[in-house]
Amino acid sequence: MPKVRDVDPSQGLPQYIGNLVKDARIERARMKTDDETWSQTYLAKRVFVSQSRISDVETGEVPPDTDLAAKLETTFDMPRGTLTHLVRIMNQGTVQDYAVPFLKAQDEAEIIHTASFIVPGLLQTPDYARALLTTGEASPKAIELYVEQRMERQHVLEREYPPWLSVVIDEAALHHASKPQLQRLLDVQEYPNITVQILPFGAGHMMGLVTVLTMPNGQRFAYTEGFRTGSYMEETTEVNRYQRVYDRYAACALTVDASTQLITEALKRSS
Repeated sequence: MPKVRDVDPSQGLPQYIGNLVKDARIERARMKTDDETWSQTYLAKRVFVSQSRISDVETGEVPPDTDLAAKLETTFDMPRGTLTHLVRIMNQGTVQDYAVPFLKAQDEAEIIHTASFIVPGLLQTPDYARALLTTGEASPKAIELYVEQRMERQHVLEREYPPWLSVVIDEAALHHASKPQLQRLLDVQEYPNITVQILPFGAGHMMGLVTVLTMPNGQRFAYTEGFRTGSYMEETTEVNRYQRVYDRYAACALTVDASTQLITEALKRSS
């Protein structure tokens, strides 16, 4: 394995991670332990991505997510955490400051209540997330990085003991959702720990997103978000306030069965 590089502050973590990957690949090629050239194409096949994805990683254009970083570590026999720890540090820097404590708490939450005028991040499909992100001013490559990060956060639903997730979504979101996104909403209705309810037209107006997290020790946090703004709250009075907001939406929403029927109808229209 090549010598670990010194960190050059002028590079930034994306380029530093890319250099580590490129150095490791070139070192494998130099060792000639097999008949492979260890080209970008060969490495891409080993970690199940495209050659262009490896190129983007090595140039620092689009850094790997933790899943790809872990695969690269294994492929190059790197010590565990060589790349994944750097990716996690880097990802913290791409999240707005107000969202950092919320995302950390969300990873550990036992119960998640969310009411949103769009499909919330934990249930988004890549195409839906990408469409939302393109309304901002990020570059195409930055958008792909954000999409990967958003999909990675959904791993919280794959924990050994996943959280109870209860979601209320404004009906308007169904009319803007893609076919894969609508199918995703139908699929998660079958999960024993997830419920999705639709707030029908005329039953209320949602402004942004409201989430209340309950931790294993009973501690609770609240988070609200609009376009490029957000607020994270720990004070009991504020948390209770937003729990009441969520409860009001849930009380006005359709039942799970009726919501499933509405999603099914929207999916048929999109076909």
